[in-house]
Amino acid sequence: MSKSDIPQPGEPRAAEKKPTRHLRAPIEIRIEVTLGPQSFTATSRNLAIGGISFETLQKLNIGDLIHILLYIPVSKDIELLKIASQVVWSEDQGGSWMVGAKFIKFAPGDQKRLREWLLECVRAMKAGKPIV
Repeated sequence: MSKSDIPQPGEPRAAEKKPTRHLRAPIEIRIEVTLGPQSFTATSRNLAIGGISFETLQKLNIGDLIHILLYIPVSKDIELLKIASQVVWSEDQGGSWMVGAKFIKFAPGDQKRLREWLLECVRAMKAGKPIV
Protein backbone atom coordinates (compact mmCIF):
# COMPACT_ATOMS: atom_id res chain seq x y z
CA MET A 1 0.00 0.00 0.00
CA SER A 2 1.52 3.34 -1.03
CA LYS A 3 1.34 6.51 1.04
CA SER A 4 -1.20 7.96 -1.42
CA ASP A 5 -3.47 4.95 -0.68
CA ILE A 6 -3.56 5.86 3.00
CA PRO A 7 -6.57 8.08 3.72
CA GLN A 8 -5.75 11.49 5.15
CA PRO A 9 -7.61 12.56 8.30
CA GLY A 10 -11.20 13.33 7.38
CA GLU A 11 -11.06 11.40 4.09
CA PRO A 12 -13.38 8.44 3.57
CA ARG A 13 -11.90 4.93 3.63
CA ALA A 14 -11.27 3.08 0.33
CA ALA A 15 -14.71 1.44 0.17
CA GLU A 16 -16.47 4.79 0.58
CA LYS A 17 -13.88 6.95 -1.16
CA LYS A 18 -15.13 9.28 -3.87
CA PRO A 19 -13.10 9.82 -7.04
CA THR A 20 -10.50 12.57 -6.64
CA ARG A 21 -11.85 15.76 -8.15
CA HIS A 22 -8.51 17.48 -8.41
CA LEU A 23 -5.06 16.65 -9.68
CA ARG A 24 -3.00 15.85 -6.56
CA ALA A 25 0.65 14.98 -6.00
CA PRO A 26 2.97 14.30 -3.04
CA ILE A 27 5.04 17.46 -3.50
CA GLU A 28 7.27 19.05 -0.89
CA ILE A 29 7.85 22.77 -1.37
CA ARG A 30 8.33 25.72 0.94
CA ILE A 31 5.18 27.59 1.88
CA GLU A 32 4.44 30.59 4.07
CA VAL A 33 1.27 30.55 6.15
CA THR A 34 -0.35 33.68 7.60
CA LEU A 35 -2.99 33.51 10.33
CA GLY A 36 -3.99 36.99 11.45
CA PRO A 37 -0.80 38.89 12.37
CA GLN A 38 1.26 35.68 12.64
CA SER A 39 3.29 34.24 9.72
CA PHE A 40 5.44 31.12 9.61
CA THR A 41 7.06 28.85 7.05
CA ALA A 42 6.15 25.19 6.58
CA THR A 43 6.67 22.38 4.07
CA SER A 44 3.89 21.04 1.87
CA ARG A 45 3.33 17.27 1.92
CA ASN A 46 0.58 16.93 -0.67
CA LEU A 47 -0.57 19.55 -3.17
CA ALA A 48 -3.68 19.73 -5.34
CA ILE A 49 -5.49 22.38 -7.32
CA GLY A 50 -8.16 22.36 -4.58
CA GLY A 51 -6.00 22.32 -1.45
CA ILE A 52 -2.83 21.41 0.39
CA SER A 53 -1.56 19.41 3.34
CA PHE A 54 1.50 20.57 5.23
CA GLU A 55 3.48 19.99 8.40
CA THR A 56 3.99 22.80 10.88
CA LEU A 57 5.02 23.44 14.47
CA GLN A 58 2.05 25.83 14.81
CA LYS A 59 -1.32 24.48 15.97
CA LEU A 60 -4.09 25.44 13.56
CA ASN A 61 -7.77 24.79 14.18
CA ILE A 62 -10.43 23.53 11.79
CA GLY A 63 -12.16 26.55 10.28
CA ASP A 64 -9.16 28.90 10.62
CA LEU A 65 -8.90 31.24 7.63
CA ILE A 66 -5.30 31.41 6.50
CA HIS A 67 -3.33 32.85 3.59
CA ILE A 68 -0.83 30.55 1.92
CA LEU A 69 2.10 31.67 -0.19
CA LEU A 70 3.44 28.82 -2.36
CA TYR A 71 7.07 28.97 -3.45
CA ILE A 72 6.80 27.20 -6.83
CA PRO A 73 10.14 26.31 -8.48
CA VAL A 74 9.98 27.20 -12.18
CA SER A 75 13.23 26.57 -14.08
CA LYS A 76 15.87 28.39 -12.01
CA ASP A 77 13.39 30.86 -10.52
CA ILE A 78 10.78 30.79 -7.78
CA GLU A 79 7.23 31.83 -8.57
CA LEU A 80 5.04 32.96 -5.67
CA LEU A 81 1.35 32.05 -5.66
CA LYS A 82 -1.01 33.66 -3.11
CA ILE A 83 -4.08 31.72 -1.99
CA ALA A 84 -6.74 32.44 0.66
CA SER A 85 -7.47 29.09 2.35
CA GLN A 86 -9.37 27.42 5.17
CA VAL A 87 -8.15 24.68 7.51
CA VAL A 88 -10.31 21.55 7.03
CA TRP A 89 -8.37 19.09 9.20
CA SER A 90 -5.56 19.23 11.76
CA GLU A 91 -3.79 16.26 13.34
CA ASP A 92 -1.37 16.27 16.28
CA GLN A 93 1.87 14.52 15.26
CA GLY A 94 3.46 14.71 18.73
CA GLY A 95 5.54 17.87 18.50
CA SER A 96 4.23 19.05 15.15
CA TRP A 97 0.90 19.28 13.33
CA MET A 98 -0.20 17.88 9.98
CA VAL A 99 -2.77 20.27 8.51
CA GLY A 100 -5.08 20.14 5.49
CA ALA A 101 -6.47 23.31 3.96
CA LYS A 102 -8.81 23.91 1.05
CA PHE A 103 -8.09 26.74 -1.33
CA ILE A 104 -10.81 29.40 -1.35
CA LYS A 105 -9.56 32.29 -3.49
CA PHE A 106 -6.50 32.66 -5.72
CA ALA A 107 -4.76 35.86 -6.73
CA PRO A 108 -5.54 36.63 -10.39
CA GLY A 109 -3.97 34.02 -12.71
CA ASP A 110 -2.52 31.92 -9.88
CA GLN A 111 -5.01 29.04 -10.15
CA LYS A 112 -4.08 28.53 -13.81
CA ARG A 113 -0.34 28.71 -12.99
CA LEU A 114 -0.75 26.15 -10.20
CA ARG A 115 -2.76 23.78 -12.45
CA GLU A 116 -0.11 23.94 -15.20
CA TRP A 117 2.75 23.44 -12.75
CA LEU A 118 1.01 20.48 -11.05
CA LEU A 119 0.41 18.85 -14.43
CA GLU A 120 4.13 19.19 -15.25
CA CYS A 121 5.02 17.65 -11.87
CA VAL A 122 2.68 14.67 -12.33
CA ARG A 123 4.08 14.05 -15.81
CA ALA A 124 7.64 14.19 -14.45
CA MET A 125 6.73 11.71 -11.66
CA LYS A 126 5.20 9.29 -14.16
CA ALA A 127 8.36 9.54 -16.27
CA GLY A 128 10.52 8.85 -13.21
CA LYS A 129 12.08 12.33 -13.23
CA PRO A 130 12.58 14.51 -10.15
CA ILE A 131 9.71 16.90 -9.47
CA VAL A 132 11.49 19.82 -7.87
